[in-house]
Amino acid sequence: MYIIITCVFLILVLLFWDTIKVMLKTMTSSNLENGYLWFFSLLGINIIVIVFIYGFYYYKINQAGKKGPDGVNGFSGLEGEPCSIDTPCYKSNF
Repeated sequence: MYIIITCVFLILVLLFWDTIKVMLKTMTSSNLENGYLWFFSLLGINIIVIVFIYGFYYYKINQAGKKGPDGVNGFSGLEGEPCSIDTPCYKSNF
């Protein structure tokens, strides 16, 4: 699963490499009024939240739950009469 996620991420980086270079160039310049800083800040926050949710879900799925208290023992049933069926059920219905 991690290999697939890594491959998808690398493909996205390769497809958008020129756009990423332009964004990094404009972010490092002194003109930060174009919104790239907000975009990358919100993107970083969302990635942190998604990683936390995924990690918490993975932790909860793999953790054994608490064992509850044992119930009260019931009374044993009455003894039945032993019986055997000689004819199969499907023959007696016709």
